[in-house]
Amino acid sequence: MFDVIGIGTAVKDFLFAVEKIPTGDSGARALYISSQFGGKVATAMAAVARQGLKGAFYGKTGGDAKGRLIKEDFERHGLDTSHLECVEGKESPFCICIAETSTQTRKFIGKMADTPRLEVEDLDFEFLKNTRSMHFEGGSPVVVAAATFAKENGILTCIDADGYRPEIEEHEDLFDLFIGSEFYAAKRLPGAEPIEVCREIAKKGCKVAIITLGAKGGVGIANGEEFSYPAFSGMKIIDTTGAGDVFHGAYLSAYLMGYDPKEAARYASAVSYIKCTRLGGRAGIPTREQTERFLKDGVLINEEELDARAKHYEDLVV
Repeated sequence: MFDVIGIGTAVKDFLFAVEKIPTGDSGARALYISSQFGGKVATAMAAVARQGLKGAFYGKTGGDAKGRLIKEDFERHGLDTSHLECVEGKESPFCICIAETSTQTRKFIGKMADTPRLEVEDLDFEFLKNTRSMHFEGGSPVVVAAATFAKENGILTCIDADGYRPEIEEHEDLFDLFIGSEFYAAKRLPGAEPIEVCREIAKKGCKVAIITLGAKGGVGIANGEEFSYPAFSGMKIIDTTGAGDVFHGAYLSAYLMGYDPKEAARYASAVSYIKCTRLGGRAGIPTREQTERFLKDGVLINEEELDARAKHYEDLVV
């Protein structure tokens, strides 16, 4: 039995951190470099694994070297990859990420490649029923089919609603934990305050509706009670790439670990914040022990563990 099965797209990331992104015919010295892995649900599942939960990633990637590395990294996190298909002759999605440390902003150059999409007929429902929860991105027919199955079988559902898509709004009722970004909120209910958007989503019957607000924390509603949660500060921020993805995985993990909905948001905010102290979406994800100690005392313990992970991904740069 899994704690979480994530259904989504996995991406190979190549990352640089520079003080200032150059313009025109100029250059910049890289402060940090890293060869990591991305994707909304994919990175969320890495966060799930780092919290000590048992997870599986369900999807497709290319049969190329990038795809093999994607699969290896999932397995390095202890995630099940029995339903991650590496399609021979196809190229894996790839993204170059440039983090500007002086402004804490990012630029992305991506190539989605030709990996076939997961289709409804690819879903193995016997496999999917062996989990406590499922995590999704987007509102594709695959997501709708899997989420419908989950709801019918008493399996908790969670959605990463980052950018607005009409099909996500149409199926908001399928998700127990609805975590949308400020970008989703702005399109979902133009001109409204984020908490108003949470109220509208909550009317669909979800257990928790949250709108994340980046450096301003976020707001939410759980069982009719409105709340807000903080964004943390004080440590050196290197890169915010994957911060939202990590928040989703950490929130779902905390919820499954028995945290109440508001405290789960604070927990996830801390996990996401600590992640940002290292380059990329994976290297800086803390464990449950590190996160709980940070929340209790404001201290990040075992930093050498994060440094070793960062070094591992730096060594993948060839």
